[in-house]
This record gives sequence, structure tokens and C-alpha cells, in this order.
Amino acid sequence: MAAVLTTTGITFGDGTSLNSKYGIVPQSSVSVFFQASAPTGWAQVTTQNDKALRVVSGTGGGSGGTTAFSSAFPNSLKPVTTTVTITGTVGDTTLTTAQLPSHTHANGGSIGLTPGGGDVASGGGWTRNFPNSGANPVPNGGAHSHPWSGTAPFSASIDFRVQYIDVIICSLS
Repeated sequence: MAAVLTTTGITFGDGTSLNSKYGIVPQSSVSVFFQASAPTGWAQVTTQNDKALRVVSGTGGGSGGTTAFSSAFPNSLKPVTTTVTITGTVGDTTLTTAQLPSHTHANGGSIGLTPGGGDVASGGGWTRNFPNSGANPVPNGGAHSHPWSGTAPFSASIDFRVQYIDVIICSLS
């Protein structure tokens, strides 16, 4: 004979019966339900409100935190505005003559003489400064780097509107 559901409980084929819900679920049990109100025989626990559920691999039944769920995850976008400082260095680079475009260096177009006495034509006692004009090939140089820095305004909205489901906690009454 199979188990039979009666008005007082369940009677099993061997004659034993279970006539109390506490034989299935211990009397002080608390459970989570995904429904609008407590099921028959259960009472809704209202001391826990506006909190998230956390799954743990250790001992359950604890709680923590100080910020309500709806405050941490409001039903709106949160604007963030700040200034970010950025710095860096462009690595060492050596240019070859072939990499430089043809160019000239402006020189002001004058010749400077510093008097020192004697004959200007023969150069005795005079210092001459003949600035270059026209094309000036630049010899290969060494590597160099270019540091840079600056600030950039940053503005964005962070969407904290995480998906959730509302559940109730009930204790067996």
C-alpha cells in the first residue's frame, strides 16, 4: 500500500503516520519565498528589509553591511564627474638624416665682427662670425624622449540599476 494523505497528515504503507508539519520542517525554521505573502502556516519576518541575499559556503544565518540595497543600487543613473591627471613619456627615438626633411635654419642675415686692432682683411686682431645660411644638413644625433603630462575632465553616468527579484522571509508558525 502506498502512502495516503489524510485530513490529519500522511499514513504510510507500514502503518506509521506523520500528522504534524514539524515532522517535515523543524518548528523554528525560516525560509525564503518568491511570492507576495506568507504561505499558510508561515509568518512573514519583517525585521529584514531592503537587503540583498548572499550565498556562502560556510555557516549561514549571518548578516552584515550598513548600506541599504536601494541606496547602494538606486533606481537611477549616478553621475560621476572628476578631473584625471595623466602623464607619460614617449620612448627614446633616434632619427637618421634620411628621416629629416630638407630644411634651412634662419640666421638673421648679418656678419658679426669683433674689433681687436690690425687689418680687417688679413684678420689680425679681429674675430669673425659668419652665420650659416641656406641648407644645413644635421648630423645623426642621439636618442631622446619626450615627456608629456596634462589633465582631462571625465564625466559619465554609471548605471547601478541592477536586476533583482523581491523575496520574503518567513518563519514556520
